[in-house]
Order: sequence, then C-alpha cells, then structure tokens
Amino acid sequence: MNYMRTGLSARFKAPQRVMRIVSSLGNRDMVSGVLSKKLLEGPITRGVLVALKTRGLRLRLWYSALSRLERGLVDLTIRWVDKVRSGRMTETLMRILVKLVQALEHGMGRVLGRGGELATRASELAVGWGNKAAFHWRFEQGFRRALSLGLLF
Repeated sequence: MNYMRTGLSARFKAPQRVMRIVSSLGNRDMVSGVLSKKLLEGPITRGVLVALKTRGLRLRLWYSALSRLERGLVDLTIRWVDKVRSGRMTETLMRILVKLVQALEHGMGRVLGRGGELATRASELAVGWGNKAAFHWRFEQGFRRALSLGLLF
C-alpha cells in the first residue's frame, strides 16, 4: 500500500511551522550581541549552534557553563538537524543557549570590571603623588579597557 497517495501521510508528517522565539521576556532581554540577534531573528540553525559552541570552547566556558546533558543535546542537534522545527526543542535549546551567552558575556564583564578597579587605584595613587589631572583617569573608558586587558603595566 502506498502511503504517499492516501491521506495518512499528511497526518504523520512533521509540522512545517518554525517557531522563532520561544522564551520569556526576561530571557530575551538578557541575550545581547551579534550571535543572539541570529537567535532572535530566525530559527535555530546548525550554523548558529556551531558559532556559539566555538566561542564557548575558545573562551573555555563550554564545559564549565553547561552540564554534560546540555552539551550532548547541543552536539546531537548540530550533528543531526539543519534547522530546528520543533517548538519544544527550540524552547530547550533557547534555555541552553541563553545560559551559554550569559556565561560568555559575564566573563568579559568581569574583566572590564577589574579594569575599572585598577583604574581607580592608579588614579588614587597618582593623585596622592601630586598629579591633579590623574583624577579623571578613573572615568576614561579607554584607560579602563587597556588596564583590564593587560595592555598597560
């Protein structure tokens, strides 16, 4: 019996809808950056997952930010799916990817915060030594960024 010619094949077909955003507004606000725009604008594709995994591996956050089960789910999705069509799968992957993106951004925020502390200390020392213009060093973003990245020592 040929199922393609009967009405049974339409009933067992996967839905062709693609859910674009399945997350709460709180999660949507927390996701920012170039890769997150790809997440919010269109469906989750293999390219988006590979890009986020690559960033996580390069910054050594892939294993610490995600559990073994979450990493396995992302790896299997990369291996077997070109574009995620299931709403439940999209929701699950969004939770995992938001977790990873938050870890990626938190690491850089921590580094820049450390640069602000170093800039404030350097400014206080220089003002204590008599340099009155050094008071404004603590507010200059370039100086803070340079200290946080270790360019000035």
